[in-house]
Amino acid sequence: MTTLMSSPPSSSRKGGVLSQVVSNRRFLAAGGFLILALVGWYVLVWWLGFALNKEPVPWPAGVEVDKEFMMTEFADMIPAIPPRYALLSSKSWNEHAISTRDAIPYLSEETRQELGVGRAADGPRRALRSSNWYMARKFGDLRVMDPQSARDPGMMPCPYWHLDVIYYTGAVDTVPHVPERCMISTGATPLGHKVLTWKGLPENAMGWTEVKVVRSTFHLTDPQGRQSTIGQYYTFSINGHNESDWRMVRWTLSRSVRQKYVYFGKIQFAPLGGNMDDIEAADEAARQFFMSAAVEILSKLPSADAVDELNRRSRSGSTSE
Repeated sequence: MTTLMSSPPSSSRKGGVLSQVVSNRRFLAAGGFLILALVGWYVLVWWLGFALNKEPVPWPAGVEVDKEFMMTEFADMIPAIPPRYALLSSKSWNEHAISTRDAIPYLSEETRQELGVGRAADGPRRALRSSNWYMARKFGDLRVMDPQSARDPGMMPCPYWHLDVIYYTGAVDTVPHVPERCMISTGATPLGHKVLTWKGLPENAMGWTEVKVVRSTFHLTDPQGRQSTIGQYYTFSINGHNESDWRMVRWTLSRSVRQKYVYFGKIQFAPLGGNMDDIEAADEAARQFFMSAAVEILSKLPSADAVDELNRRSRSGSTSE
């Protein structure tokens, strides 16, 4: 009996092996891609966590914050040379003074929460001198008490000012509140905004040689139907550097993993009780007010050198003061 032995052609064997190798390569490539994607995901999550995990910057010496997160140490008189501005409740105003409560307005708990001041994290940070805080004051140009100035209102545009400073630190998720959003929510109609550049700041104004300030104007109709043009001026200190664009503030807070310690302060001021018909005159009055108050305001905010030193120590692993 003859037994016939047969085997597949060599070409078939080669095709099967080649097909298996190609299939394995595809499998290995897919597996490698998945591993790389998984590793990349964990690296991305780690990087985002590291980049977004920021530390608060302590307040400078001379800053005191009460239990309602109001910064209390601010001069009643700014500055010592003309043009001089005095807190509207100070003795400098004599019979023109308004109550301290009105001149130093406190924000309600609800408003503070809306602004992001006095959050849960701010409680323990206040004891460490590194919480968020706010400051509000109403000032008047003392030249308005000069009889000569009082007889000619054109000599004294916008003599009364409301000043707000808000300090935010240790987070990247805070959206700066700016008039372009907040005023619209009150029913005001925006008329546009302009970036103003003011040079010649005092030498001890945190080293700033110039400041860029946004002026936003709005059309407003009050409950009695009276119409007026009102304006707000604002700028920022971001880690000790001047910035006028709130979008750049957010970008700067989170763009670098090398900046562990971050803060920004919003400085906002507006004329009180006046119709800004003459924008150029209002801009000049705003410039005079800011130039007078700049040293006092910026002394309450950490300098760029102070923030850089904190970040340098953080990168080197040093915790010593």
